[in-house]
Amino acid sequence: LRMQVGNLMFFQNHPWLPMTDAEVYINELQVADMTEALGFDSIWCTEHHFTDYLLSPNIIEFLAYMAGRTTKLKLGTAAVILPWHKDPMRVATDFALLDNLSQGRAMAGFGRGLAQVEYDGFGIPMEESRGRMNEAAEMILQGLNTGFMEGNGKYFKQERREIRPRPLRSFEDRTYVVSMSPDTVPHAAKLGGALMTFAIGPWEKRKPDIDAWRELYEQNWNRKAPPSVANVIAYCDTDASRAHDTAHKYMAGYWNTATAHYEMKGDHFAGKGGGQYDHYAKSAEAMRHIGDEGMGKMFTNCQVYGTPDQILQQIKGIEDLVGDIDVNVTFSYSGLPYDQAKKSMQLFGEKVLPVLKNGWAERKAG
Repeated sequence: LRMQVGNLMFFQNHPWLPMTDAEVYINELQVADMTEALGFDSIWCTEHHFTDYLLSPNIIEFLAYMAGRTTKLKLGTAAVILPWHKDPMRVATDFALLDNLSQGRAMAGFGRGLAQVEYDGFGIPMEESRGRMNEAAEMILQGLNTGFMEGNGKYFKQERREIRPRPLRSFEDRTYVVSMSPDTVPHAAKLGGALMTFAIGPWEKRKPDIDAWRELYEQNWNRKAPPSVANVIAYCDTDASRAHDTAHKYMAGYWNTATAHYEMKGDHFAGKGGGQYDHYAKSAEAMRHIGDEGMGKMFTNCQVYGTPDQILQQIKGIEDLVGDIDVNVTFSYSGLPYDQAKKSMQLFGEKVLPVLKNGWAERKAG
């Protein structure tokens, strides 16, 4: 299987590049339009609400727009945050409609979310996140894989109903679960989802979770696990020194916006939901200790930046460490000027993408 490479859109409104939300969308959609032309396999988006952090409240609506502007591009959610959706049937029918509009190009990624501001905005207690996520995911996948949904769980009641329009085919081989803590690993394996990881900490520390997921997946499903998915931020330049400086400014800038949105250094994770957020409570303690500058540097070094050759080596390094991966790459983030973002994406598309897609087997063998 060759590596699948996607473009992961952020839609960030950042004070370093002051714009109205409408102007952000005009510019971001130009970046999105480069995706298929450059030869990427897929386009993805995250779900976020209420702040400047990422302006992407309805991923499926954005992907439906992209479905009409493209012919081959796969359309992925990274991810729909299930606890914020009070009706699993709505989510399933949205995916089914996207699948029909795009002639089978939809890919379903699920997550449970982390930001208190978003949970509060939807009136959902954060400690219910795991239960809501698991219950909704099972119902939605049942609906997408069989064409019918029903449920009588703690959080969601659903009389048996048919999903119309019917999904074109099962989502079994196109389901993804975002996992940023060890707690999610067994649930991802049980759902049959490929594990998707955002590069917020050293890959060495993600490896045990990915290994555990792979083993549990194969036990649960009696088949080889698909590649896990690495979501990384990139800056590609012909000049290594310029790439280094640009990456360390703007990727660290992104880290600071994420820290603020998620209140990552706060103490509100402790004791949430019977310990399910303990991982984040410990991380928050470590972040307070390391400080903003140290964390920004560490975060940047988990991403990929440099010349095309340097980026290829960095991606190879991640794969050598954690096993087979697909990669989703973000090119526009934290106020990076759009001409630079597009130039970086263009160079990546011309020099990095063909090697990842076509020459990787030889490179692996070498």
